Amino acid sequence: MFEKDIENLIALYPERFFPDQGFTLVGQQIILGKCRADLIFKDKHKRTIIIEVKRGILGREASGQIIEYYGLLKQENPNEVVELILCANTIPAERKMFLERVGIECKELGLALIPNLAREKGYHFLDESKEEVIVHDPLLNEVSRIELNSSFVGSVWIFQTNPTRYNILNALAELKQLGWSVNQHKDKIKKGDIALIWMSGENAGIYAISQVISDPEVRFGLPEEDKYCFDKSLLSNIKGNMVILKINKNMSNAPLFKNELKNFPNLKNLSILNHWRGTNFRVTKEEWSIIKDEINETYR
Repeated sequence: MFEKDIENLIALYPERFFPDQGFTLVGQQIILGKCRADLIFKDKHKRTIIIEVKRGILGREASGQIIEYYGLLKQENPNEVVELILCANTIPAERKMFLERVGIECKELGLALIPNLAREKGYHFLDESKEEVIVHDPLLNEVSRIELNSSFVGSVWIFQTNPTRYNILNALAELKQLGWSVNQHKDKIKKGDIALIWMSGENAGIYAISQVISDPEVRFGLPEEDKYCFDKSLLSNIKGNMVILKINKNMSNAPLFKNELKNFPNLKNLSILNHWRGTNFRVTKEEWSIIKDEINETYR
């Protein structure tokens, strides 16, 4: 999922995001000076609404952008009533409080709304043509074959991240490898294992399938990940016990949410559903079989 996908869906179906506002689209990527505003609408009161769209967690820089758009538009049309809205999948409470105090509305889109609306309307994400369907993913084909082989000794894990500390959605969209802390099971996690990437919080669930491509060791992180770190303790200049993960399938367009997993009776003992504090959680082969089948069904 790109930011452009979210922008397109808001442009096409504004009433689903802003009910009863009577939004009429003026345009997308409107040139204002040397900048481009994502979306401009007119509402039922004939006010001009500037919307800036951000995928993932709303960062500090977004407010500066939209305020600049406001100034440029008011410079051209000083008598026009202009309102500002920042949209993101997740907006930290303290950031929302500050922005709304200075007159910028914040709209948290959540993570289920976008894929659900896309499915309902038959909208195809711009990155879908670049991804193999899950049943053809080399990692999953290997797992399906290995499960029939009693000599397979690999394991499946859930690796958890907190979206208030690390912008996992943008990292998954832009990177092929991630460094990940190993705080539990450091003597059992091995190169070649599968790691299901779990985002915690209100929209908790599985957001990617990856493969562990290094054994746990004390090392520095990956410098290219620093821009996604909200928590300075996660920066690459700090050593820690970690592994490197290769992303095999980004599932951000259709995550397997925690609430869905809880509906499977045979997953009632899934470790992260019962003891969610931690970074690394074991998944049994029986649990992985159920999860894998559900992912295959979603990406069929």
